[in-house]
Amino acid sequence: MMHKLFRRLSYIFFVPFTLLSFVILVCSFLTTVYYDTDQGADLPRFGSQNYIALFAGIFIFFALAYFLRSFKPGKRAYIVFFLEILFCLIIVIAARAKAVTDGLLLDNIINDFNNGIYDSLYKGGYLYIYPFQIGYVSIGQLIGRLFGDSNYFVYQIINLLSIGLCVVYLYKVTCELFEDERVCNIYLILSVMMFFLFSYSTYVYNDVWSFAPGIMALYYEVMYLKKKHIRFGIYAGVYLGLACYLKTNLYIALIAMVILLVVDVLNDMLLVAEADKKERENRKSYVSALLIIILLFAAALIPLKAAGNIYAKKAGLESYPQGVPKSTYFAMAMQEGEGEWGWYNGYNRNSYEENDYDYEKTDEAAKTAISERIAEFKARPLHMCRFYLRKFLSQWADPTFVSIRNFELSLRHSDTKSHFARSIVYGVWSKIFQMIMDIQHFLIYLGVVIYSISTIKNKRFTLPQALLILFVFGGMLFHQIWEGSSRYIIRYYMCLMPFGAYGISVILDKLESIILKKQQRNYR
Repeated sequence: MMHKLFRRLSYIFFVPFTLLSFVILVCSFLTTVYYDTDQGADLPRFGSQNYIALFAGIFIFFALAYFLRSFKPGKRAYIVFFLEILFCLIIVIAARAKAVTDGLLLDNIINDFNNGIYDSLYKGGYLYIYPFQIGYVSIGQLIGRLFGDSNYFVYQIINLLSIGLCVVYLYKVTCELFEDERVCNIYLILSVMMFFLFSYSTYVYNDVWSFAPGIMALYYEVMYLKKKHIRFGIYAGVYLGLACYLKTNLYIALIAMVILLVVDVLNDMLLVAEADKKERENRKSYVSALLIIILLFAAALIPLKAAGNIYAKKAGLESYPQGVPKSTYFAMAMQEGEGEWGWYNGYNRNSYEENDYDYEKTDEAAKTAISERIAEFKARPLHMCRFYLRKFLSQWADPTFVSIRNFELSLRHSDTKSHFARSIVYGVWSKIFQMIMDIQHFLIYLGVVIYSISTIKNKRFTLPQALLILFVFGGMLFHQIWEGSSRYIIRYYMCLMPFGAYGISVILDKLESIILKKQQRNYR
């Protein structure tokens, strides 16, 4: 139960989240996003929507959801998950994809490390510039020693495991948040449409690996908020630590999880005070929450730092490199050029190199660039609005999440003879997958908007629901001021699926009510 004070305070992020979701919904209805193939950079293009396919898909989905949502999922749910993983395996075998771009650079570093070569940690090296990648490298070393150098099939099997855990734990999250089998059934139908995620099963990089522990951490905090069993908090800390070790973007989850734990304690205090009860019986849960907060910070921050110190010692360095200044990311996030506005354009690396890898000079140059850009935005406020709207929509209104584009990149270095794999990029399967992703994207944001309006109207917002919404809203804000890419949005989009399923269930309830009323009138 959420105290009315915190319910009102939640509107600070819940109302803007609802408005932004509505903007995405409108854009998803009016346009679609596709990528030019055989290009050197990610170039998202807004194209016209295929309304015949969209409306036909929506009709088919609602018809299926209407007839299937009343079935008890039970073990059938895991049959669906198994078939999804089997489909991913078919894609992996068909594509025979290899590492490209950053994944290839890191693979070479992993092989060097296993041979005792640590050049990438020295001035100008990849890890000297991007030291946060050491978590992925350390795990890659272990894989290399166990299965041989550059064994991409093992990387992709880990992708399959991560995707499987994602769909299962999102199902668990859906059931815990709404405790309604009908909503869970709708989630199952939506999960079958996640072709953007399935095609990433071939992606040799740390993004997909980090999805599962991130979602599992959120699930276990949801369980802690509901049950107050400390073991759930411990599980949340462990999985968050693994997620942050793989991808530091999960610090946003850390912030959301800590905020909700603090709010949970304060919420309990207010409820106890209003009920005029003694706090003694709740002190144990307050201490548990404090210990879990400490665990979350320790698990998210210490392992990566410890790994850095170990590798610095191996490389004969006094300390692990601090990397390119964070200010360069903020500066890059405000730039526009040949590529998509606010996306990666090499500015951070180039500016570091131009300043001879001097941290202070690079930081100063980036801050100057930021100040100049702010001055330009002040002089052209309408252009500023256009810039940030375009940046926002290029990330959040992309139903493919650069999946087909990245799949195409991996095929450039593949010796596959599979017609199916090529068709995912250039043929009929590309059109089918794009259409299904368009339909799912629209449906999820339609459901999210309905959920949000219904929740605000009926005052049914709960702390477990607030955890995921705050996480997504944090992602919306963060990637407006940080390097953009719709690939980074995948983890947030997946966390919206339970809310999309609930909103669709609300629509079906209304439709069912209308049908019943008509039937009653006909009987009269």
